[in-house]
Amino acid sequence: MTKRKIRRYQQIASKMLKTRVLQQDPSLRGVIPETRWYTRPNLEEMLERHAVVFVKPDKGGGGAGILRIEKRDAGRFRVCFRTRCREVERMRLFSAVESCFSPAKHYLIQQGISLSLYRGSPFDLRILLQRPGRRWIVSGMVAKVAASGRFVTNYCRGGHPLPVETALKAVVREPAERERMIRNLHHMAERVAEVLNERFPGLRELGIDVGLDRHGHPWIFEVNTRPQFKMFSKIGRRDLFAKILKYHRMIV
Repeated sequence: MTKRKIRRYQQIASKMLKTRVLQQDPSLRGVIPETRWYTRPNLEEMLERHAVVFVKPDKGGGGAGILRIEKRDAGRFRVCFRTRCREVERMRLFSAVESCFSPAKHYLIQQGISLSLYRGSPFDLRILLQRPGRRWIVSGMVAKVAASGRFVTNYCRGGHPLPVETALKAVVREPAERERMIRNLHHMAERVAEVLNERFPGLRELGIDVGLDRHGHPWIFEVNTRPQFKMFSKIGRRDLFAKILKYHRMIV
């Protein structure tokens, strides 16, 4: 008989479960966008509170299945899915949104954040943490710039990886201020790892997707417990990618 490989690390698929755990920590509440389960009343309430919301599957990654809904004038809404957008009246909003859903999947609604731009395109950050031993290590950070015509920054959806220092120059001009921002992002990511690890002791790798609004305030969009890190090989840092692979091999 062939021995089945035992997984040495834990994976948590539900975005809402991870969000709820993080919301319980007072130090992180201010960096978690408002998030609710998708229901028609919840969508109406969220669009009363926010100019833009995102509707996404509770499980799944790579930016698949995400919708962007923007409130327009005269009771109209702009609904974007993949690379197509259309404007609908309020009475057709629910059918326009739900026609994009996959059967048997649960969806959530997340507050939209007006992201900082790099050369006119929105970007966010991927912070990679690994735990090859007893301690969590921030092993890399990379910026992801959305492809033209897309509202998601995922690498597999055409997002362009960029050294984080390069992208942050579009947000903060002073080098000392950028260094302070990076330190704060590291501290925040380490706290995310600590909080999730208390609830899920088997976690060994985390990919935290963080957006910066136009004021430079960080927002945690998602935490991946099986993160992809190929994008780190595309920013001209062989030493960084080699370190990430080394830790990954120690974990798996």
